[in-house]
Amino acid sequence: MKKLAIAALVAAAGAMAGCISPPQNNIETNAPIDSRVTVAPDIGGDVVVTDVRCARGASTCLVFQANLANACNCALPVQWKVQWLDADGIEIDSTVSTWNARMLQPYELCSLKATAPTSSAVDMRFYVRRMK
Repeated sequence: MKKLAIAALVAAAGAMAGCISPPQNNIETNAPIDSRVTVAPDIGGDVVVTDVRCARGASTCLVFQANLANACNCALPVQWKVQWLDADGIEIDSTVSTWNARMLQPYELCSLKATAPTSSAVDMRFYVRRMK
């Protein structure tokens, strides 16, 4: 229960502030992640993805939101992208499904958001890797 309360508090603070630097002990390195999330092996336990959500927004397009946390004590350059899928599970070709760069400071928690390029998107896949 205590972990749930801490996670809710961190998520609320992150949503209000954009990005924050929580104390080291607030990042849960073994937090469960959505099966649609892929974290590259080269950053394994250094990055934690939490609070993954994907739902229709004010428009008819899907909106993806998630928190990305640096669980180590050094700055970490990462790249992330959202791959949008249609009803048949086929990737929707789009210029918005590109790698985005982000430097995560030690123990930083950052909120990410992306909107599907078309209303035909019904699902997504989220990828994060060490910056190349």
